[in-house]
Amino acid sequence: MDNIMKIGKACVGCRSCEQSCPHKCIRLKPDQEGFLYPSVDETRCTGCNLCLRKCPVFDFKPQGRRPVRVLGLKNNDKKHLLQSASGGASDLFARFVIGAGGSVYGCAYTGQLEVKHIKVDKEEELYRLQSSKYVQSDVNDCYQSAKHELDQGRLILFTGTPCQIAGLYQYLGGRSYDNLFTLDLICHGVPSPEFLRKYFEYQEKRLGEKLVYYNFRSKEKRGWGTQYLLKTKSKTDTNLLTLDKYGKHFINGDCYRECCYECSYASTDRVGDITVGDFWGVEKSNPGFASAAGVSAVLINSMQGNKLFEHVKGQASVIDTDLEAILPKQGNLQHPTGRPKGRDRFYERIQDEKFIENLKVGVCMKERLKALLPGKLVQILKSVN
Repeated sequence: MDNIMKIGKACVGCRSCEQSCPHKCIRLKPDQEGFLYPSVDETRCTGCNLCLRKCPVFDFKPQGRRPVRVLGLKNNDKKHLLQSASGGASDLFARFVIGAGGSVYGCAYTGQLEVKHIKVDKEEELYRLQSSKYVQSDVNDCYQSAKHELDQGRLILFTGTPCQIAGLYQYLGGRSYDNLFTLDLICHGVPSPEFLRKYFEYQEKRLGEKLVYYNFRSKEKRGWGTQYLLKTKSKTDTNLLTLDKYGKHFINGDCYRECCYECSYASTDRVGDITVGDFWGVEKSNPGFASAAGVSAVLINSMQGNKLFEHVKGQASVIDTDLEAILPKQGNLQHPTGRPKGRDRFYERIQDEKFIENLKVGVCMKERLKALLPGKLVQILKSVN
């Protein structure tokens, strides 16, 4: 078995092997937990090893690009800022690329509220890529599509988790493209798509109507923070993620893909040209720059990343800062999420009809009291705690 199957649970599910196989004998299929893993048709596999050479786990040497610049950023466009999870940095970069005639690849909800990577080349469609989706996105054939466009000379911005960006680089075979920008996210780990699907089913049953909208990081009710907002045809519901059956376990980290607990990309040495995440704690390190509408932490990791930043900096409020201001609230820039003991059995009964109903949230008295406070008061308390 000298093919991608030897990777086992170290697999990140990026599909680089599948898209690279010259014999098309690899397919990614969901395991019993709902995570995608490769399956090889051994009758067609020739043992060429290309799948292993294209794997970001087996043969990828992290480029070790420590940030050359660390920024706090707020998008000056209020509408786009409020639609974003934090300060709207990714949206700024994406709008520049599309305005220059390029394409942006990133994760979006489908019409069935599945999370998949898509290509966007029209500005009016960029809203689909905004805000966080706390689940593993299916890359589909986006590596193949991006390479085709890159070879044609088209400007490309590819966004995703660090392992997805590493998968892209491996798929491209180490070739350098002047027309490629990559943006990786500060990632905590990813739950399975099956967990999210079951959760949406639970919400529809609870509300008695089909979901038409879901946002893990809505600012509509309480400003920048961690609260979801969902909508059906006639109902709206919102709550803190820490009090939600899905959100609580995402935050606890007991539902992630196994490789997330050993992630080699959870480091200040970044794989993307730019890294983006929430600038949590900005009210302490840079109180004059804090905003209830959100602030992005932006790490510029390469000359290519700085080139992209220079194109958009005039459309944002920006401060120079340092890693020490970001790290206290972004531990995944230093190490992977620790594997909780609860992960051992978390997915055991995922096929049960009442899997979601049986998940526990706990008393969480502090969070329940916080949920009762007006959003503006919460923002004030952040700055004084």
